[in-house]
Amino acid sequence: MRANAGPLTPRRLSQSARSLGASPGGDAIAKPRSRKLAAGLLLCVWIGGCFGDPSMRLPEVPGDDVEADLIAVLQRLHDEAAQNPDAGKQRGELAMAYDVNGLDQRAIVVYGQAATLAPEEFAWPYFRALLMARINNDYAGALRSLDDAIARDDTYVPAWLSRGAWLRELDRPGEARTAYERAAELGAGAPAAMGLAHLLLDDGRFDEAVAMLEPLNTDTPDPRIDTLLSRAYRALGRDDDARIASARGRAATSAMQWLDPKLARQAQYIAGYSNLLQHAQNLIQAGRQNDALAIAQTLVEQRPDDIAAINTLVWANAALARLTEAKAVLRKGLERYPDEPRLHQMMANALLEQGDLDDARHHLERVTKLDPGNARALENLGWLVARQGKTDAGIALLERALESGAPEPKQVLYRLGLLDGAAQRWSKAADRFRDAATVDASFTMAYVHLGRCLAEAGDFDAARDALDWADRIGTHANERASARRRLAALQKGLP
Repeated sequence: MRANAGPLTPRRLSQSARSLGASPGGDAIAKPRSRKLAAGLLLCVWIGGCFGDPSMRLPEVPGDDVEADLIAVLQRLHDEAAQNPDAGKQRGELAMAYDVNGLDQRAIVVYGQAATLAPEEFAWPYFRALLMARINNDYAGALRSLDDAIARDDTYVPAWLSRGAWLRELDRPGEARTAYERAAELGAGAPAAMGLAHLLLDDGRFDEAVAMLEPLNTDTPDPRIDTLLSRAYRALGRDDDARIASARGRAATSAMQWLDPKLARQAQYIAGYSNLLQHAQNLIQAGRQNDALAIAQTLVEQRPDDIAAINTLVWANAALARLTEAKAVLRKGLERYPDEPRLHQMMANALLEQGDLDDARHHLERVTKLDPGNARALENLGWLVARQGKTDAGIALLERALESGAPEPKQVLYRLGLLDGAAQRWSKAADRFRDAATVDASFTMAYVHLGRCLAEAGDFDAARDALDWADRIGTHANERASARRRLAALQKGLP
């Protein structure tokens, strides 16, 4: 399975479609002496709309509400398209620039023109179809454009997956199934299976959906599969399994998609400082840190005082484990902005990664002074303080993190449980782990430690129930086995 790692552009790279105009013709036969003039006039109409074909007129380049450097790029591409009115390539390049820089309606129009001028080119109707579906939810129009693309190349997997998804949106399940099956024939794997499973769920065939999804999730575990399994389990009355699958599914942030290599050609047309900054951040999330690093370095050179650019450059360096370089950027940033909490937080992260606990603690304390409600800093500082031997102080900070809205409360509760357990406050620790498990029913280690705490407190039946649930989840086999051994020992009265 190849799943899309993340967006490669500031707008989700996509879309294209059907032509907006047709080559005009004529039924009248010109007189011999005027045939050459007539042919010239018809050619002029076809290539440039010079006699008023509105579908082939280029939209105006946007004005002052767009960054100047972006306007310059768009104007250059617009002029090239205008100078080559019969060339689909130049129109397509302009359309891609409009697309990836967020000028969607212009992109839809110009992609259509490019598709008319280059009837052999797959990309223009394909990109337009994706854009129409994403921006306007115009699935019917998108399908017409997509069918134009498929007529040019019927072997491109992402096109069939999109076709299946849009037909499902239009409640045309039979055609959607055909599209997903075609994608599967072409090797789409899990994304095609997910599409077919959606159709089974829509049709109330929950047993069949489970039979399809469970082996898929075993082979390629993915929270998006768990989301569908949760729906099927709940419909079948398998409530415990549904709770676990639902908890796992919360980690899903996007639909499962096939890697779409054709979209990569659009990235070179991203322009404008803010768009490039977003693009660099998207590249980091997509695992292309080296590409992001080069962009971020250029942006910092352009605007050395821009906090967002500094953050992105640090992020790229850290993602590449270039911690020395990240710290150098941060030191310069802190010279300019000594009271910026984000810079202190990132410096603390880099120092923690390198094991420099004392300096990391200094920066975390600075964050909590500048931003007392910063839950992430409170959590990191609390855990660090506790590891340095001040357990009660660490617990107090972790509890403040919870009160301040910790982004991952289950993790804070888990750490609190570990600290209370280390102090042999079994009942208190059990409460922490129970709360963590309530937040996430698939949190195996919360149940493992809950079982151990209950066993230490002498509540063997409850301990066994907690470990049974951990076994149901099925991860962390060694830790589960260790907890079972400890429960058995305590039941025998062993120390």
